[in-house]
Amino acid sequence: MSAAPNKPPAQSTQPEKPPAKRRAIGCNLWLFILAMISMSLLGLSFLQPTKLTIVQEFIIGIPRGGIRETVETTSVDSCIRVAGSNELLSITRTRRVTTYNNGSVLELIFSDPPLPAQCN
Repeated sequence: MSAAPNKPPAQSTQPEKPPAKRRAIGCNLWLFILAMISMSLLGLSFLQPTKLTIVQEFIIGIPRGGIRETVETTSVDSCIRVAGSNELLSITRTRRVTTYNNGSVLELIFSDPPLPAQCN
């Protein structure tokens, strides 16, 4: 028995095409959009901190099994008299208590700037 000589495998003469970049561009686009949304929410935090807490509470609640209950109360914390006049200013305080399904509790307190009011 004579053995057939081993021939090397046939090689194509066409150059190989680089892998498509389309998937990487789509991923970068989604990351850019996500970054812009995050930055816009961060910008809202300076304007309306109580509205931003809703998003933060939801994100914190994901690993804790979700939100069980949220209670928000707003009250007048104190009334102060402006020095040298009879004008009264009230300071309101918002207290937001969120209870999660695993039993943990998040409490946030926001104090508003003094506003003219009649505190009798």
